[in-house]
Amino acid sequence: MALRHAGARVRVLTRSWPPDLIVSREVLADLAIYRGDIRDEAVVDAAVKDADFVFHLAGKSGSAVSNASPVEDLDVNLRALLNVLVACTHLAPSARVIFPSSRLVYAPHQQLPVTENGLLAPISIYGTHKLAAERYLEVFKRESGLSFVVLRITNPYGPFQRREQKSYGIINWFIWRALNDLPLQVFGEGDQLRDYVHAHDVVEAMMLAATTPAADGMTFNVGSGESVTFAHMAELVAAAAGSSRIEHIPWPENQARVETGDFAADVSLIKSTLGWAPTRALDSGIAGVIQGYRAMSAGKAERPGTR
Repeated sequence: MALRHAGARVRVLTRSWPPDLIVSREVLADLAIYRGDIRDEAVVDAAVKDADFVFHLAGKSGSAVSNASPVEDLDVNLRALLNVLVACTHLAPSARVIFPSSRLVYAPHQQLPVTENGLLAPISIYGTHKLAAERYLEVFKRESGLSFVVLRITNPYGPFQRREQKSYGIINWFIWRALNDLPLQVFGEGDQLRDYVHAHDVVEAMMLAATTPAADGMTFNVGSGESVTFAHMAELVAAAAGSSRIEHIPWPENQARVETGDFAADVSLIKSTLGWAPTRALDSGIAGVIQGYRAMSAGKAERPGTR
């Protein structure tokens, strides 16, 4: 919607269409849809040709999942990215690539808040591939002049995220469980600090990264700049949903191995360079997502192609 409001002609490359969530016809109208996989060079070439901006949002997420399937993660998150970068070089040489990286490129247990100069030492395949992707972008810029901006996003949540996919966002996963009267399972005491950022704030950061000349070749943290305990986040979801309970369980071994400890992002660089600042508070942001999902479930939003 942000691109549409800016007057852009929007293309979407996706494997899943129509989308799984109920969305309004207004959101879907006038989009050019390229249905396929980013590992398919032909469909990537068609989608990228003559583009001005490329928002590379496709990929596979999840630290523990990536460690369990490292080759698949490599194929989706790196080989596919190379398809996009090669296509840009040949078919959209003036395009700027906006790449969503992750806080998971940083080493665990650093002094908070973590700046962009923090130690880079990921402990998962997913984080390692995100860092490798950043290096790919640097090589393409050096070799072909490709314009790019890297955004190291903390823990995003928001509307239209797939609720049932826990590897794509813990808040949305908890909201889905709460709305289905399932317990919110917190590993251990849940006292680790996390920095949660609303999708609308992330979108605003991406738009500014795309359109600000000074951002070219830079890397920015994108987070709320604040942190709360994991358990407190669960309490906010439970309270806003009004129909769930919190259940503390032992850490699964695969999750314990990729636990990064406390994290909060220093967002002063993106504030000073792009004029961006987060605007959505966590409690109201969670309440808004729940309200939206309930409205959609009640049929208050239109299904695509219906009245």
